[in-house]
Amino acid sequence: MVSWQTRTANLLGRLTIRQSLRRDFSVAEMRERIRTMERFFPDLPADIRIDREPGLSHCDAEWLIPTTGPTERVILHFPGGAFLTRFVRAERLLMARLCRSANARGRLVFYRLAPEHPYPAGLDDCMEAYRQLLDLNVAPDNIIVSGMSAGGCLALALLLAVRDEGLPLPAGAVLMSPAADLTEHSEAGSRLANAPHDAVLSLERGDDIRRLYLGDQLDRVNHPYVSPVLGDYAGLPPLFFQVGSKEILLDDSQRCAERARSAGVRAEVEVWDRVPHGWQTLSFAPESGRAIDRLADFIREVCP
Repeated sequence: MVSWQTRTANLLGRLTIRQSLRRDFSVAEMRERIRTMERFFPDLPADIRIDREPGLSHCDAEWLIPTTGPTERVILHFPGGAFLTRFVRAERLLMARLCRSANARGRLVFYRLAPEHPYPAGLDDCMEAYRQLLDLNVAPDNIIVSGMSAGGCLALALLLAVRDEGLPLPAGAVLMSPAADLTEHSEAGSRLANAPHDAVLSLERGDDIRRLYLGDQLDRVNHPYVSPVLGDYAGLPPLFFQVGSKEILLDDSQRCAERARSAGVRAEVEVWDRVPHGWQTLSFAPESGRAIDRLADFIREVCP
């Protein structure tokens, strides 16, 4: 049974974010709409401290540190926003709640956004953040990579790049509805079947997002760092996916998990009934709390 809070969130998503995505939009207008919506998200809990040092070369990043005394676990998180924008307050609160539940520190990376900084700028920022953790003597088996939507795509790309460059891999990754297929052939399966039902995302702006993210590099759309559904997952750490049953991105999680399993990698997909894209950020919804608890269970398991 879906809670009334989540049903309300589905309705609000249809009236706000989805409607914006179905119309022609400028990136500036999209960012301003999100800043307006962000005012409704709560402030951080009093038991979470923010520290912005050390910084990164080209983008902002911050530590979220529970005052209750976390373990050595570090959650390296990349927020969503279609590579063009971000919900700063929403993802900050999400990370605060996840860090508290998993007894971990959070590293929230506000990677550079397109179209001002097209691919691979955002992935470069994520890679710098990972290398920085290693330089700070954070043990790889104490790191969990995390990503929401577009940030989930970057999280998967990061894992592939870390492996390809011969760097030590993290303990695991949690992927929340990753947008892992940017190819022109992606608009089938759940992209098409769930298009009338997805309360947040819409297919109409797919070409625009792809063009803005890649700039003059559209020929790279089939590269695994851009579309991780096409990647070779051999040697990657355990993966844990969460996605809604009515999301257009449902197949992205399932296809990535299938590729991982075929390469001998542990991969689990939790499909949640009729929740909106990004429901983990909705602190007022009981499904959000339960989802965060499940993510924390996985984090504590692979990073004891």
